[in-house]
Amino acid sequence: MTTLLLIRHGIAEDPRPGQKDADRALTEEGWAKTRSAMKGLVARGHVPTRGFHSPYRRAVETMACLQEAAGAFPMETRVDLRPDGSPSQVDLWLRGLLTEVGTGETLVLVSHQPFLGELIFHLTACDLDVKKASCTLVRWEGGIWRLERQYQPAELRR
Repeated sequence: MTTLLLIRHGIAEDPRPGQKDADRALTEEGWAKTRSAMKGLVARGHVPTRGFHSPYRRAVETMACLQEAAGAFPMETRVDLRPDGSPSQVDLWLRGLLTEVGTGETLVLVSHQPFLGELIFHLTACDLDVKKASCTLVRWEGGIWRLERQYQPAELRR
């Protein structure tokens, strides 16, 4: 069984005139709350073995918070995890990746809305509200994706 952690980036700064959306950073509050949420996720036993994140700054910074909490693990940037990504393409990529990874792996994807909500629905047929710094846990079992649970950010920070 492979576990997939789907994490939405933390609280980011509001867009400024002339600023690219991809360049928006986590706010001071976003760093603090995301660090706390990622520590809570790891404390619950969810330690990634491999990670993937969108190229957007706020997703990269959210992944950094997770690595602070979990320790180093291999990670890479995936352009298809941007807010406008295609859930069906990412599903195909994940299925291919599953042939490479061992049983018991925990993969993490850090991305954005609306993409994450659409991906969760595509994989599990569950329509969830995906809050900033939340984590949706999905498992690959018997050739299907199964929703295990969703951790709200406040729950992770406790």
